[in-house]
Amino acid sequence: MTGKSTAEIVSTHSLKIMARPVRIKPETILLAARQVFLERGIRATTAEVAERAGISEGTIFKRYKSKIDLFHAAMGEHLADPDWTRRLAARVGQGTVESNLFEIGMGVITFFRELMPLMMMSWSNPAPNGLPGPLAGPNPPPMVALKLLTGFFEAEMRAGRLRRQDAEIVARTFLGGLNNYVFFEVLYQANNELPLAPETCVRGLVQLLWAGIAPIPQAR
Repeated sequence: MTGKSTAEIVSTHSLKIMARPVRIKPETILLAARQVFLERGIRATTAEVAERAGISEGTIFKRYKSKIDLFHAAMGEHLADPDWTRRLAARVGQGTVESNLFEIGMGVITFFRELMPLMMMSWSNPAPNGLPGPLAGPNPPPMVALKLLTGFFEAEMRAGRLRRQDAEIVARTFLGGLNNYVFFEVLYQANNELPLAPETCVRGLVQLLWAGIAPIPQAR
């Protein structure tokens, strides 16, 4: 019996390889999704994620029911432990409070830029209690951030580096101003109606806040 030629063997082997389903790790999809969502925000599409991951869009929907499910899977853990919260305790008593607040504020803006699109998409798919999925748990990212920042202000007040105020109100004021900046950015960015740079906003907010929390000079 005549054996197959080398060319026929190679061709058959190639067809078998092509016929095999492409195996892709979930981490690959989530990494691509995180990159695209961080770059494009709420405007990102699953088609863009698929292109970045080198797969078909159908492959994504075999694993995730919707874009919001993909967004939550890709960004949930990242938002639960944002970078700016990790160094809060280490900042207490170090450097100047004003410079620390500026760096924290810039980190908070990044945090809200990632969180807000998730919230906007999640409202259309609420949990049984009526809240968006990411907010339905016992420790949603915004509340964790508020508690950690409140603790930071409280520690600086105890150290005498800030005037004694209600630490939670100070934290809410700071976060509220930054949240407002990102909210208007998301709403009007496409129309180029937000000329205020984030650095300018954070510096101005810190200066405004500092006027009410700077320590009172001790009389000599």
